[in-house]
Amino acid sequence: MSSSIRKPTVVVAIDFGTTYSGYAFSLSSEFLSNKNDHLNKIVIDNWNSGDLLSEKTPTTLLLDKSKNLVSFGYEAENDYGRMTEEERNEHYYFRRFKMMLYDKDGKLKLTRDTVLKDIKDKEMPAIDVFARSIEYLKDKFVKTFKDRNLQVTFLPLEKYVTWVLTVPAIWDEPAKQFMQEAAERAGISKESLLICLEPEAAAIYCKWIQIERDDDALNVMKPGRRFLVLDAGGGTIDMAMQEVREDGKLQEINRAEGGDWGGIFVDDEFKQMLEGIVSKPTIEAFRMKFTGDYIELFRYFEKKKREKQTGKVVRILIPPTLLDIADDITKRTEDQGLKDEVELKKDKLQIKLDKFKEFFNKVVDKIVVKVEEMLVSETAKGTNVIIMVGGFSESNFLQERIKNSFPKYTVVIPQGCGLAVLKGAVLYGHDPDIIAARVVKYTYGVGTNTRFIKDKHPESKKKLINGIEYCTDKFDIHVNKGTLVHSNEETLESYSPLYEDQTSVKFGVFVSDTEYPQYTDDEGCREIGSLTVPMPNTAGGTRRKVKAKFKFGATKITVEGIDESSGKSVDVKFDFLED
Repeated sequence: MSSSIRKPTVVVAIDFGTTYSGYAFSLSSEFLSNKNDHLNKIVIDNWNSGDLLSEKTPTTLLLDKSKNLVSFGYEAENDYGRMTEEERNEHYYFRRFKMMLYDKDGKLKLTRDTVLKDIKDKEMPAIDVFARSIEYLKDKFVKTFKDRNLQVTFLPLEKYVTWVLTVPAIWDEPAKQFMQEAAERAGISKESLLICLEPEAAAIYCKWIQIERDDDALNVMKPGRRFLVLDAGGGTIDMAMQEVREDGKLQEINRAEGGDWGGIFVDDEFKQMLEGIVSKPTIEAFRMKFTGDYIELFRYFEKKKREKQTGKVVRILIPPTLLDIADDITKRTEDQGLKDEVELKKDKLQIKLDKFKEFFNKVVDKIVVKVEEMLVSETAKGTNVIIMVGGFSESNFLQERIKNSFPKYTVVIPQGCGLAVLKGAVLYGHDPDIIAARVVKYTYGVGTNTRFIKDKHPESKKKLINGIEYCTDKFDIHVNKGTLVHSNEETLESYSPLYEDQTSVKFGVFVSDTEYPQYTDDEGCREIGSLTVPMPNTAGGTRRKVKAKFKFGATKITVEGIDESSGKSVDVKFDFLED
């Protein structure tokens, strides 16, 4: 970021979640003048859900037939629910679309041509769906800020803002670039944008909350303290281990882990039970014909999912429209072998508590296993605190399982844990260097050709170029997996062209799951993008050299190309989204 962006008027964070999204902001002047009260200076907008005010709104987007924005969040849900079937057919309605980017094996693969399907299976480029959503949140902030701060409305406000977008820690470089380009389409320049990893935002938030007690184990931010952040969201679960340095900054001690095991998969278990009782076609017909009631049913379930259950049964209100189109639910409940576990009484489905807990088991089991894997790793020594944040962490069942599964650890659930990522992202925007070091998730490098050496390189890699034998597909490593890199740490390597008249050098950028890959087609290696370094001056032929400077340690990898003969920097195309 340029120095002009390092001192913004205001920092705005957009937490773009699977289930809920929102934004928050704070003024730089207040951040600097209230060093011990940062959290109370963060402003979070409220959203009207009809019967209550919420600090986040559903990640739901409604567009017209020309793909122009109609509404977002609760408003989009309500607008769509009131539409006639004919009107719905003319609109695009995307709900919880962030997880649609994953395939059935839980792998995230993105290009600029990736498409998403709306509720009626109409397709639209994923990057445009994200851009429309980010643009809505951006514009809502600008309007709100100007309404509240009339004295600065004469400024071109957008130029004085640092924007922070949160992403799961498991998202790779192509996914981060995807979000950056979506933000650019939404009117946010890349110069004013920061990408913040969700568990890191949560860790920064925890740095400022008052969780100290007489018990020293709860003094999380004591220098030398190591702790695990469990960020349980709607779609993904992220885990990161941090250590507090002597200077108060945070340092990652184990690379972030996670997966698509968020709270929405509890909803899926409930939905599958309903489909078993009234049939899948009936649920689909209910969703398509009575969309408003369908949305309301799962809103109600979401509420029950987060509540602490003290009784023997959990009562779920069933819309009358579903009762009207379903067969005898009582009989079908018996047919499914649920007679002693689920019972319909009037308009409420009464679910025995043990059965209700089963909705959580698959997802929670995966979370517990992954947390255990991180805690038994060599780098986890000295870690005795688990901090739970994210909307799913409000679930009493998840809290109980974590506490019971790890009795030797102090489990901290901060008040307002569902807003930890959002507030932490604001703090990150004011001080990006608060995360002083990170563990590299993969081995990074470029594919090159090197002089062929008999008995060292395989014959299958030998290629004759300009009369010289080269070994192709060599993985030239810039940084190894598991390496601790500090903020903006650099690697610098020189490369030469193969042809005298060559005016640029292009490399494939590769990652590997192994620490020391030899070739770019080794098992565990994959290409994630490319970089092109221009070198228009052909004087010197193949003796010319360019340098590629990789910068690691931040949330995004950056690359600078340098013409070695002149010492001048050149533009580098670093593209992770090539088809």
